[in-house]
Amino acid sequence: MKEYLNDFLLFFQFFTRIPINKSLNCEKENFRRGSIFFPVVGLFIGLLQWLIYYILIKVLPINITAVFVVIIPIVITGGLHVDGLGDTCDGFFSLKGDKDKIIEVMKDSRVGTYASIAIVFDMLARYAAVSTIIDINLPLILIITPVIARFTVVFISFIGKNAKEKGSGNIFIGNIDMKRLVITGITTIILGTLLIGFNKSAILIVSGMVLSFLFNKFCESKITGLTGDSLGANNELVEILVMILFVAMN
Repeated sequence: MKEYLNDFLLFFQFFTRIPINKSLNCEKENFRRGSIFFPVVGLFIGLLQWLIYYILIKVLPINITAVFVVIIPIVITGGLHVDGLGDTCDGFFSLKGDKDKIIEVMKDSRVGTYASIAIVFDMLARYAAVSTIIDINLPLILIITPVIARFTVVFISFIGKNAKEKGSGNIFIGNIDMKRLVITGITTIILGTLLIGFNKSAILIVSGMVLSFLFNKFCESKITGLTGDSLGANNELVEILVMILFVAMN
């Protein structure tokens, strides 16, 4: 139990800006075992998004409320996944061919043209989706979206391979076993069923997995595998897909 408490706190310390001032074990085994908490981190972020919506919609119009809902996960995660999306797009689209050069661009702290375009698209798509979700009065999808997205991070880490010998993504890529994948999958299905019903949650989960599978193949064609930035990019893409598909189903 002590080990799982360590891993639980580790995931919140690693993936959020919540100040957990505690020295924790952070070996690869901790991240493998703790991967079952990915949906829990997503649930926490989703609940915060819903809470912000619930409070602000009483006093503010839909468009302003949507802006604050969109910004919440960025504040909570420190823009970790948005940064991954930007770096991935800079590397993949600014250069052709050479894997090492692409990865070098991805590691560059400067923001390039393709990163800027990707981040603007990310924010616009999120704003449009959240505004519509609030307008049709189905806000529970705001809770489950980050849960599904983080399950797909576990999924893509399970099916993917490392593009680099060393990197932050290597604590997950190729380090997830079937047991953790099944546990996170079941957790996601249960939460999705409780919030939006089994049928809709199943469609959204499967769609997220399909997108992750295709994105993994795309990454392999570019850099022969995945990096930490790729995982962040996958999270962003799946969240956008889930919200847009949910709107389309309603």
